[in-house]
Amino acid sequence: MSGLPLTAGLGIAVAAAWACSPPKPSPTDAGVDAGLSLSPVEVCDRISAARCELLARCYPAFLREAPESCRGLEQARCLDDYEALRPSFDAQTVEIDSAHVLACEERMKSSFCTPTFPPGYPAVAAHPFSDCELGTGLLKGKVPSLQICDRAVECAAGTLCVKPGGVCSGTCSSYSGASEACGFGCATGLYCEDQGTPTDPSDDRCTAGKGLGKPCTTSVECQADLRCSAGTCKARGSAGQACEFDPDRLSPCEPGLACDVTPFVAGMPGTCVQPVAQGEPCWFHWTCQPGLVCFDLDYTGFPGAAPAQPGSCQPPGPIGSNCFGSPYSTYVGDQCSAGTYCAPAVQKCTPVPSLGQGCTPSAQTCEGLKVYCKPSGSGDTGTCAGPANQGEHCAFAIDANTTLSIPCATGWCDTKTTLTCRPPNKGLGLVCAEDGECQSSRCAVQQDRSMRCAAACQ
Repeated sequence: MSGLPLTAGLGIAVAAAWACSPPKPSPTDAGVDAGLSLSPVEVCDRISAARCELLARCYPAFLREAPESCRGLEQARCLDDYEALRPSFDAQTVEIDSAHVLACEERMKSSFCTPTFPPGYPAVAAHPFSDCELGTGLLKGKVPSLQICDRAVECAAGTLCVKPGGVCSGTCSSYSGASEACGFGCATGLYCEDQGTPTDPSDDRCTAGKGLGKPCTTSVECQADLRCSAGTCKARGSAGQACEFDPDRLSPCEPGLACDVTPFVAGMPGTCVQPVAQGEPCWFHWTCQPGLVCFDLDYTGFPGAAPAQPGSCQPPGPIGSNCFGSPYSTYVGDQCSAGTYCAPAVQKCTPVPSLGQGCTPSAQTCEGLKVYCKPSGSGDTGTCAGPANQGEHCAFAIDANTTLSIPCATGWCDTKTTLTCRPPNKGLGLVCAEDGECQSSRCAVQQDRSMRCAAACQ
């Protein structure tokens, strides 16, 4: 499910990923051989193997690719990302950070299983290893401060590529400091505080994270080791303490503990627990020990209500086993083994379809690089295909707030009204969400953090 295009509700605001301000990577592990030089192919080979191993070991409820195909597909995705960044490599403005690659590889293979969502999860919630992608940690920018940059990855550590007005070439500049306008990104330890003027976000300021006991609205406002609970920045919960799902934190509980709660259900209380063994009750997959899933959770009322009864921690179900299918499986996973998914029509673990075969748009489970479940426009049915063409269905509305979409070959996917691919229809300066909406084919972030159609780059 890595890289899945979507518009998500679930009562959670989607985190914006600004093109000119990539997430700042976490500190790397120590003890790696910084002298080793890796090629892009070697990087993709190592990271794909480690990633597939991690998904199988820690996140089986979200691993839909069969073991024999996972590594090849992950390699293909990685190399596709490399091709998009090839101009920066050719210009020698970026290079592979071999030490960080090896650190990511080691962490994926040896880390304990964080009770949260898997790497590559949609942007509606935090997930681990965000620093182990080509665009967010595996590369080192070589362009120093105040020099010209074309892409975010090109800037040296501690700086970002600032493109005021959406210009094509920007300048590597330091992140905004305390009390400065948020602009394209705040320095480590700061967050962008909304001053309450949504029509003019230029007055928002970078502010230090709040400490223990301070009032808050979300955990983003609190220091990194704290969470926002009941309107106050608090320490993460210890065993037996109450917790609730927090989209801004990997876990609201202390390291090694899971919050036994169904995510995205407003107001549902949970408890911080040690991940439990096979046969024990659970309210979500991360409550179970590594290699197990939370079996037989009935999501009929989700996300308005939690399942009526807890599930049971069990090994993932093989092909043909009974299961509870859910239109929200992209977000909550399912109980089937790798290479299968819970097909809603039959409520059984079914092999993941491939190009040309029938599929379920809400699940978006098609095998292959850039192969998506294209909605038919009639119920939760579709066909595994490439990007949708003009006039074809490209989106499936799960509910009034949650819509899954696939890319359009040209133009943009109208996820609000027609649910089809439409031609570019916006001129320069108009607010946009993706390149395809703009007649210039370029939607760029502005200094007030809005996205607007900008002139095409040569």
